[in-house]
Amino acid sequence: MTIVAAAYFAYLAGMAIARRRPRPAVLAAATLISIFTIGMPHVMPLVYLLAGYWLPALIVREPNVPFERRLLEVDRRLFGSGGLARFEQRAPRLVIEYLELAYLLCYAVVPAGYACLLLAGRDADAIDRYWSIVLLAAFLCYGLLPWIPTRAPRAIEPARDATRSSIRQMNLAVLNYASVQWNTFPSGHTAASLATALAVASDMPLAGLVLAVVAVSIAAGSVVGRYHYAADAIAGAAVAVLAFVTASAVRGL
Repeated sequence: MTIVAAAYFAYLAGMAIARRRPRPAVLAAATLISIFTIGMPHVMPLVYLLAGYWLPALIVREPNVPFERRLLEVDRRLFGSGGLARFEQRAPRLVIEYLELAYLLCYAVVPAGYACLLLAGRDADAIDRYWSIVLLAAFLCYGLLPWIPTRAPRAIEPARDATRSSIRQMNLAVLNYASVQWNTFPSGHTAASLATALAVASDMPLAGLVLAVVAVSIAAGSVVGRYHYAADAIAGAAVAVLAFVTASAVRGL
């Protein structure tokens, strides 16, 4: 996992320098140095995951509007014009609350996967492999943000009534204070949660199955709630599979 993290932050530092963004360049370089000086105790990947999410946003200046239109067009082709809004209005409140709760759980899935392995007494190699898969999946998504910056569909489409779901109000509050206010394509939430499920399932099938159900629910909730475009979730799932296959095949990442 050290190679994955080091390569990613070196890439961010280089991109920030190329785009004349000194602050993210310094931060990325400092994080890169910390990987080798502090090392990577198994809790540190959570720190690097957060840093890897925030740093690319500091490089972005404006959204890629043409790409946003393409993403919206994919949604229209899949669900029809206004199809998701109608579904949210007509679906039972319990369904909407479940999808919103699933999206909220995206912040807990990665630590939960790590906790599963720790509680099961898995060795350092198994945990290292877990972090390699998860970090690779997340960083592949976050690293594309400077190239294809987009706004979340909820920031473009007409505002929805958040009062129908108390959990939606919580999600929006969290995003207002903790989000970088950019949409990641592919979806980092979908990629990281599904990569977590795949990594755990290879060692603990039942726990991995439960996490996979949560991951699919997160993807669905992100699209229905307009936190992500459908293409984000689909591409994020593909990235998770790619990260799992790559990290499983190449030892020492």
